[in-house]
Amino acid sequence: MAGLYMFGSTPLLAAEAASCASSLQRDAALIVTSAQDVEAYRGLGFSEVLCLQGREALPEAYAKHMAGLLAEREAEAFVVIADVTGRDVAARVAGYLDCPMASDVAEFSLEEGGIGARRLAYGGAVVYEERIRGFGVVGLPAGLFAPSAPCEEASPLVVREVEGDGRAVLVETQALDLGGVDLTKAERVVCAGMGFTSKEELQTAYDLAQALGAEVGCTRGLAENSHWFPGYIGLSGDQVSPKLYFSLGVSGQVQHTVGIRGAKLVVAVTKDPNAPILKNCDYGAVGDLFEIADALRAQIGR
Repeated sequence: MAGLYMFGSTPLLAAEAASCASSLQRDAALIVTSAQDVEAYRGLGFSEVLCLQGREALPEAYAKHMAGLLAEREAEAFVVIADVTGRDVAARVAGYLDCPMASDVAEFSLEEGGIGARRLAYGGAVVYEERIRGFGVVGLPAGLFAPSAPCEEASPLVVREVEGDGRAVLVETQALDLGGVDLTKAERVVCAGMGFTSKEELQTAYDLAQALGAEVGCTRGLAENSHWFPGYIGLSGDQVSPKLYFSLGVSGQVQHTVGIRGAKLVVAVTKDPNAPILKNCDYGAVGDLFEIADALRAQIGR
C-alpha cells in the first residue's frame, strides 16, 4: 500500500498533488468522496483512487472516515492542496487523528521517521524549518506545483460505502464572480506594479499581454490600495507558475517574489537599477516601462 495519501477538491488541484508526488519520486494514493466526480481523478497517475461513497454533498463531511482510512493503512503522510475545502479537510483529519499539521508549507520532504517542512513567515523574511515525528498532515498552497499531465491508464478505483457527517448541509451553490481570471492556470502572465500611477496607464500592460497571449495580474499595492484588481500575486495572494512571467514597474520585494517562484522564465522591466526584482529575473531591463513595453510589443507584432 502507498504510504503517501493526498487530497485535492478539484481535478486540477489533484493534478498538482500528483505533480508533488512525482517530485518526491513516490507513489501516492488519492482520496476522493462521492461529492466529487470520481472518474475525473482516475487519469492523474495515482497508484489508486480511494472513494468514500455516501449521501453527503460536502467532501469535509467525510473527514472522519478519511482519518480512519489513513490510520488503517498506516499512512506516512496526508498531503492536501489547500483551497478553502482542502484547509477544512486537512484540519478535521488532523483533529480526528490528534496528529501534527503543517500548513502553508513552501517545501516538504518525507524523511526516515517523519516529515520535514519549511514555511515562510513575516512576508517571506523568515523561513521556519519544522520536523514532524511519524505521521502528519501537510497543507500545500494551490499553485505551488504545476498540474501533472494526464495519464492514459486509469488508476484502480476502490469504493468504500460510508455514512458522512450530516450536521453541515449544502443548501445552495452560487458562482463567485471576482471580475478577473485565475492566474494560477495562466501560461503567460504580465504583472503590473507600483510603476503605474493611474488606471489609464494600465492599458500598456494589457496591450503587451495581448501581444504575448498573456493574462494581466498585479502586485499587492494595486489591488489593496488602488483597488484596480480583485487580487494580486504574492505570498498571501496568488502563487503562480507560468511559462513566462513579465513584470512591469514591479520592485520585487520578497512578499511578491515568493509568489512567482514557480515561473519558468522571469522578465522584468523597471526604472530602478537597484530593484530587488533584477536579482530574481532571467532577463531585466532598466528604463521607462512604457517606452520599453511599447517597443517590445511593436517587435512582437512584426
